[in-house]
Amino acid sequence: MAGNTCIVVCGKKYDTGTRVVLWDEPGGYNGYDTTKYVHKVQNRKTGKTEKRVVSGYRFSRRNWRRKRTLDNLQKAVTQFFLHHDGMYRARGTFHVLHVERGLSCHFLMDDDGTIYQTIDLWEKGWHGGNCNPVAVGIEIASRAMAGRFPNAYDKYNQKKRGVGPRRKRHDVINGRKLRGYEFNDKQYAALIHLGITMTELFPLMGGENADFPRVQGKITKSTLAKPKSHKGFICHYHASKSKIDPISFDHQRFLNGVRSDDPNAKTTFDLTPTFELDSWLERQNALIALGYNPGGADGAFGPNTKRALKKFQKDNGLVPDGIWGPKTQAAMEKKIKG
Repeated sequence: MAGNTCIVVCGKKYDTGTRVVLWDEPGGYNGYDTTKYVHKVQNRKTGKTEKRVVSGYRFSRRNWRRKRTLDNLQKAVTQFFLHHDGMYRARGTFHVLHVERGLSCHFLMDDDGTIYQTIDLWEKGWHGGNCNPVAVGIEIASRAMAGRFPNAYDKYNQKKRGVGPRRKRHDVINGRKLRGYEFNDKQYAALIHLGITMTELFPLMGGENADFPRVQGKITKSTLAKPKSHKGFICHYHASKSKIDPISFDHQRFLNGVRSDDPNAKTTFDLTPTFELDSWLERQNALIALGYNPGGADGAFGPNTKRALKKFQKDNGLVPDGIWGPKTQAAMEKKIKG
């Protein structure tokens, strides 16, 4: 594999088997930068514009007085803490965390699976609240909220942002019904590589502990009463009721890969396409999935889309008028669900 594949722990390098860019390499994101930034922000309560100053270190030392060695770090680190970043690329994530908010996360992952390490794992990153002293964190690139950003990964944004396509999937986190974008295969492969490395480096995170929080044997998607006490893998929503990240994450695929030492573990999701059919973009995607050609998915109802819709209606015993009504909706939903 071209380029660096090592992460840095207590000043020493450890191979992960996947592409890593360190903070001191060209193209890296330096979490040790203490540059002062001044921003104008709007106070949500008062509506007034205020000045926010971000400067100094965006991390701290883990709260014990011992030498900077892996042995000592192993006694403290118990969690691999997962986030989605709400961004297209790691570049934007670093800007929001480091420049705008004065925060840090040990790893950032790009859309293509490239991992960026911003600080040594000896440092305590500021990303997971009370879990920070025991956690190693990663922010995974994803626009995330498919309900809020239904066109985030259409062809236009794929070209403009330099990202690949994503599927949408329903999810329920902390009792909230949500719709998110799935992570892609390259991201899962890189994350599994890193997860394997984490369990090898940190015994309290590995073995029987290499799991997500469970309730009655099932992985829970609700906030824990004492999240800091969990050993193994943990999501942001396990630590905070106000969080939903990482949304639409395939926990079992990640676990299967880490436990079998197989970065290419396949998805455990039902691959049946899920569409809300509440916009022409969704309807076009559904037509494409069912073998009809609306001339692409651009969200606009034009002659090609109407022609494809009429063909679908005719094939399913409906009046081929090219009008989207309740009967067409029901027939489409039935076909999609198989």
